[in-house]
Amino acid sequence: MLFAKNVLGSVIFFLLSCISVKGWAHLYSDINLSSPAIAIGDFDSDWSEIDSGSFAQARLRAGIEFSVTNNWLVGVEERIDYLLHFTQATAKFNQKLENNELEAGLYPLWLKVNAVRSTGVFVKKIIPLSESTRLQITGYLLKPKQVQNGVLAGSGEVYEDGSYQYHYSLDYSYSENELFAHEGESVSGWGHSFDVSYEHSFEEWAYSLALADIGYRYYWQSVSQDKGCYSRPLGDCFFTTKDISQTQKLPFSQQHTITRNMGKTSAVYIQGYEWSRFQALRLGGQIKEYVLAYDLLSQAVHFGYESDMVRIKLASDQYDLSKSKYWQAAVDFYWPIL
Repeated sequence: MLFAKNVLGSVIFFLLSCISVKGWAHLYSDINLSSPAIAIGDFDSDWSEIDSGSFAQARLRAGIEFSVTNNWLVGVEERIDYLLHFTQATAKFNQKLENNELEAGLYPLWLKVNAVRSTGVFVKKIIPLSESTRLQITGYLLKPKQVQNGVLAGSGEVYEDGSYQYHYSLDYSYSENELFAHEGESVSGWGHSFDVSYEHSFEEWAYSLALADIGYRYYWQSVSQDKGCYSRPLGDCFFTTKDISQTQKLPFSQQHTITRNMGKTSAVYIQGYEWSRFQALRLGGQIKEYVLAYDLLSQAVHFGYESDMVRIKLASDQYDLSKSKYWQAAVDFYWPIL
């Protein structure tokens, strides 16, 4: 653990020492929340629209990057990834259990969580392939801070008198146990991921591909794990807790964009995006600095403003943000370094 900290600190010092005297800095933040089965504002208590989806996902990136040369950049980033996947039967069981409205029957239960918070440094290389084509590659070295990673699988049964029982097998690694509300041992490890983007422009058309978090892995030298089974009411089922080492894998995202330029200051585009179970298909347009788009799948409206120094993007599927099933906010600032 001490070795990983020293390496990360040395890399940060090296990157900052590489910053050119004349260049620019880019401060950015991007938050994406998608929860079609559960309202984001009532995530802990409201599973009211269980037929609308089987996941809740969140992604946060915030950091700062500096230009070293025209084609090299370095930076520091804070990131959070949270993926909660479940079956509709599991969502229904949770909904009815909280409201004491469970119907008699047998409910198969399955839930998977894959989440991590980390800080990292990165190096970005811009490769001009031609006057109209550009390739960009970014490599990240990551130091994780918090983790939840595991699968719960089992069944719940409700009887005619309203009583119930449930049990599930448990394979759950964590820095803080959200199931039983207690702290785990300190965690240590490191990770990496890579981004690749490609842009090609024609006379009036343009295409871009963005692949984020390729080869996204964390290598845990030490993390707490609960493994076994758990039941309510408590019975003969039990689990053990121990400190283990393991590898955690997270999914990559892909985005395809086709743009048709309508003039010097206007354009229309179609954009497809996928990150694990979340998918989007957006139709949009831009007039001068303003961008407006609509997602045909999440029914979210996207509004953006883009200038040389500021970029802002907001999106939601509801005017009342507490009832949103999809929400995004992104802010970018660019300024020269004298």
